[in-house]
Amino acid sequence: MDFTSKYTDDAQEKLLLRKTADIISRSERTYSVLYSHFLTPAEQLLLGRVDEFMGKISFEGGYEEAERRMCRVRTDEYQPDEGAPMELLGISATAPDAEINHRDVLGSLMGLGIKREMIGDIIITEKGALVFCDSTVSSYIEMNLERIGRYRVSIKPSELSDIPEPEMKKVSINISSPRLDSICAECFGLSRTKAAEAIKKGLVSINWQICDNVSRELTGGERISLRGKGKVRFSGITGKSKKGRLFAQIEKY
Repeated sequence: MDFTSKYTDDAQEKLLLRKTADIISRSERTYSVLYSHFLTPAEQLLLGRVDEFMGKISFEGGYEEAERRMCRVRTDEYQPDEGAPMELLGISATAPDAEINHRDVLGSLMGLGIKREMIGDIIITEKGALVFCDSTVSSYIEMNLERIGRYRVSIKPSELSDIPEPEMKKVSINISSPRLDSICAECFGLSRTKAAEAIKKGLVSINWQICDNVSRELTGGERISLRGKGKVRFSGITGKSKKGRLFAQIEKY
């Protein structure tokens, strides 16, 4: 029986599981470290739930905050690992007043015929963008990407030190409990019912992993993102009111 049926009925998800199983098999035969293409948080969550993959895989996205990550398979701890096959490219607009956004960058890369799975996180900067990409397409991008939207751009290899620190704003919130639905409601300006609906639809991630459990309790230090609404870091409970409400602190990106 196909093991993928235990975890999903979706054809695309089944294909991902089979591909990952094949990577693991090749790694075991060759005693080598292998990597997948870039995976979405939902795909990472799916692979992380598969019993057959436990202890055999991990995820790398190039930097701590990465959402899109490659699946790393390593079966021989003594085999040298040269690192994930990804590059970081810096894209700078030549016009001093250029305004470049995530959609424009991704659209221009797709316009070169590059598949989305070959592109990792795209980080918008003051002068342009930083793009993680599969090593096999980095030179192609450097040679062929000339414009982002209506702006001409220059491209060169970049370093992790070029990634800007996210600006954080500390905010105090008042919640009824440390449950995920209660915290999301306060953090993103939703009713608790709407927050619960978003969580159940798989729109909420904790530490870059999708969480559909509305009653999950947070302890502090978790990064929470709601698709289309932004990201926050839950710092933890700071006190309690006479009526039993909880005071907590978050940091907004």
